[in-house]
Amino acid sequence: MKFNHLHRWIVIFATAVLVAACGFHLRGNYDFPFTSLYIDFPAGSQTASILRRQITATNLTKIVNNPQEAEVILSAIAERKKKEELTYNIQGRVREYSLYYNLEYMVKTSQGKMLIEPTKISLRRTMTYDDSEALSKENEEILLYKDMQQDMAQRLLRRLATIKLTAEDRDTDDGQPAATESGNTFE
Repeated sequence: MKFNHLHRWIVIFATAVLVAACGFHLRGNYDFPFTSLYIDFPAGSQTASILRRQITATNLTKIVNNPQEAEVILSAIAERKKKEELTYNIQGRVREYSLYYNLEYMVKTSQGKMLIEPTKISLRRTMTYDDSEALSKENEEILLYKDMQQDMAQRLLRRLATIKLTAEDRDTDDGQPAATESGNTFE
């Protein structure tokens, strides 16, 4: 009995050490190298709403409503959803759909220095389809798009956390924009 109890604690300890050693950690707050952010996405963008919620929850980076007040500007160049027929059954009816969510974005300072050049992220999910379950499949499609938007927001947050700002990227003490001549420093 004592051996079993000791064995259990050894396994728990070994697992904890292995998990810590591999660098695993729970997804938590992101450490952004900037204090203010302007999010320039189309009105009604769910991804932008998720980003605002996640960043506001950190209490370290402020979301501003004016791009001139922001240290960094995240802009969506294009945001698209697409649904394509993937496979058909023997009667020629759709059996599977591919759902796509594409975002092209860029990140720059309020002075216009590019921190992340225009970049595309494409997400895809496959959904089976059956005419007899049309209503439930509509709901599944909505949930899959929400999942992709959540995934997209997490990817953007990770990329924002990798930005490296130099002193030249920030405003000078007299409120004038600093000169920017250095190249891109990202990811």
